[in-house]
Amino acid sequence: MEPMTEPTSPGSTPTWPEANLDAVSRLHALAAGIGGATLMETVIPAPFAVVWNLAADLERAVPESEWHVRSLRITRRDGDRVEALVIGLAGARDHFVGVLRPGWCLLQGRLLWIGMAATSETHGTRFALAAGLRVPGAAALTPLVRRGVARSLRRLAERVADE
Repeated sequence: MEPMTEPTSPGSTPTWPEANLDAVSRLHALAAGIGGATLMETVIPAPFAVVWNLAADLERAVPESEWHVRSLRITRRDGDRVEALVIGLAGARDHFVGVLRPGWCLLQGRLLWIGMAATSETHGTRFALAAGLRVPGAAALTPLVRRGVARSLRRLAERVADE
């Protein structure tokens, strides 16, 4: 970041610093501002395109990595905007809306929000997954969410290794 410069003449505006964050750092910043959010990251030793293509195939990836999800179906796409219907094992349904673009996914449903971010690294792809419940008493369920996020990261790394 560049330091803020002082105005050179009365009435001129200062130059504000700029921060350029990669997608994973942006997800960290977002999760830090949401109470009860769980975020974990890992480096997967594979190219960005391989990792992201598997992670962003939501209709396949989510049911494979989330034990409580029977299906996820994209119901609408408009550029990088998506809507999805998620059906849980017990038949509960939730409608998610959000953004899905290369290296960035943020989806919010009635009960849960999830975020994924990836960036290329020298030795692979840095991948982060964040989630949080949007229900009263969610803090008590944070350990369950943490285990789910860890399991999802592990399963993604396994799927990449199998490719």
